[in-house]
Amino acid sequence: MQCVVTGGNVKVLAKAIHSLSRIGDELYVEPQQDGLALRSVNSSRSAYACFLFAPLFFSRYSLPNGHDFRCKMAIKSVQSVFRSLATLEKTVEKCHIELDEQKNRLTFTLHCKHGLLKTHNLSYQDSESLQAVFDKEGCGNVFRAQPRLLVDTVVHFPPSLEEVSTVCFLLSERSKAMVTELCLASDEFDHFAVHAHNSVTFCLKELRGLLVFAESTGLPISMYFDEPGSPVVLSVTDSVLEGNFVLATLSHDDHSFQKNNTKGFFKASGNLLPGSRKPNWGPDPKVENPCSST
Repeated sequence: MQCVVTGGNVKVLAKAIHSLSRIGDELYVEPQQDGLALRSVNSSRSAYACFLFAPLFFSRYSLPNGHDFRCKMAIKSVQSVFRSLATLEKTVEKCHIELDEQKNRLTFTLHCKHGLLKTHNLSYQDSESLQAVFDKEGCGNVFRAQPRLLVDTVVHFPPSLEEVSTVCFLLSERSKAMVTELCLASDEFDHFAVHAHNSVTFCLKELRGLLVFAESTGLPISMYFDEPGSPVVLSVTDSVLEGNFVLATLSHDDHSFQKNNTKGFFKASGNLLPGSRKPNWGPDPKVENPCSST
């Protein structure tokens, strides 16, 4: 396998890897005919993320015939390749990624200005394919917004807040507990389709990670969700890449623990309702095993 990333796409790749680091400690790498897939999952398998970079994202993308390879490695080691995001775009002209299966090494070579080369030889382990089972197109509620709208919303929540809830009620319930609540009108979104008046509660850390990527690339974020207990899917896409973050949401039973908790609200046509500390996958048979290795 050989991949060459040039120009501003080097920074896009680096931002994607940093976003995946918000999910789990390991990076799963799987070269495919339709592009390079980078994935991560957290230890409890309640949060999963994948970026698929199409062959056109690269100036060169080649796989041997009959190639069937996948591996995993510590995501911190890959982050170290792209440590200086602030200067990456100014100093790095291209990134060459090459697989050496005989030495169990994935080599990242940064071609910098003035002929300087920086080579990182990273060890890896063979792994099974990591896949999440989800159907975002079948979700009843879909929002799409520019990243700046959501960044300006999330900035009001304290860093210590672990969960937020998206509510698509016309009117929100008022709680006696302390809340931070923001209301966004439907016309603030690029796309707004509500077919079921539900609220879902999910972890905020992963959302922040995707927002950093979306803001740097200027790509709008789409949110897909149904009832509590079913996963929420956050997506960014354009002609050469697609990113999906699949996050567990609290079920109806979990909401019984929220009455005495500090709460965060985020309203889409309504409000963000309370969050607790224990995300889990709901009983929907399509997603009861959201992350599986095959």
